[in-house]
Amino acid sequence: MTMESITQPTEENRQAAADAAEAPRTYAQNAVDAAGERMRDLQHDAEPTMEQIAARMQEAVQRGLRSASEASARAQRKLEQATERTSRYIADQPLRSVLYAAATGAALTALIVLAARHRDDR
Repeated sequence: MTMESITQPTEENRQAAADAAEAPRTYAQNAVDAAGERMRDLQHDAEPTMEQIAARMQEAVQRGLRSASEASARAQRKLEQATERTSRYIADQPLRSVLYAAATGAALTALIVLAARHRDDR
């Protein structure tokens, strides 16, 4: 064995060095590929869940709209009933109705005057 043969890298040594340098890159590439595949799996698994959440939200909104519509209809019916009772009372008791209206107007006027005086006193 000569000194030159000891210091000169053999093809086998060169290949081993190249393999050693390539191993971390291969490992890193495999890790990136595995992570990407896992992310695709998670996204695929999450899609039905997101669709379920969206469907539940849409159902909740629809229930809310129905409830609001029903509450509005009930309020409208009650207002119509109150209007009908008031009209019937006025028709049945015209003098009493006028007296109630006058008394209510006088009471409101008195409250407004008192509030105006109280504000002016400050």
